[in-house]
Amino acid sequence: MSFQKRTPGIKLTLDKALFNQLINALDFNINQNVAEENLSVIASRLKDKLLKYSVPRLSADDVEFVDVRFFHSEAADMIWQLLLLSEKNNDEDYYSILLNKDSKNE
Repeated sequence: MSFQKRTPGIKLTLDKALFNQLINALDFNINQNVAEENLSVIASRLKDKLLKYSVPRLSADDVEFVDVRFFHSEAADMIWQLLLLSEKNNDEDYYSILLNKDSKNE
């Protein structure tokens, strides 16, 4: 039986600044005493994966960028990590806006 290489299905191409911002977001979540320790462990795992498997590239016009790939479950974990980070800056109740939009469509 031959070995099949699994390539993660989700690909992001980030410039150097966005890649650093993504890693910094994970770093922040790792170092915070998050209510659920599991989320800190997930952040650490994602950070390690990104630093190990991301591919730095240079475009034709010498712009540095990074190809980042995620499996679906990892992408979901990354979204949770970003939501945790933005939790402190959420003043608007967008859920109410969503409910109002749905009631207008009926």
